[in-house]
Amino acid sequence: VLRNSMRDLAGWRGQLAYLAEVAERRNIAIHVLPFGVGLHGLMDTAVTFLRLLDGRTVAYAENDVHGELFEEASKVEGLHRTYDAVRDLALSPAESRTFILRMLEEAPCEPSTLTA
Repeated sequence: VLRNSMRDLAGWRGQLAYLAEVAERRNIAIHVLPFGVGLHGLMDTAVTFLRLLDGRTVAYAENDVHGELFEEASKVEGLHRTYDAVRDLALSPAESRTFILRMLEEAPCEPSTLTA
């Protein structure tokens, strides 16, 4: 997703700059998953883990056509193991920030509206 530019180049650069900025925060860890890792257990799937007030963890997984909330502990644990395996393939937070900064440097700027 970092390599797919938006039509609004200024907006795209702004998003990259924001990601680089928040990657410096102590409470945020960004892990970039490079193209080269190939197929993995969460292809086209987003997963969110939620810790409930009673201490249980649930998971919400969705793709482009379906979303599902998982409450059964064994299914949540299975999703968590899959997530951990994918995260282990990703760049470290420091490497991810460097990658984002490199993308920002390479991102084209809006053409100037000034004429000579």
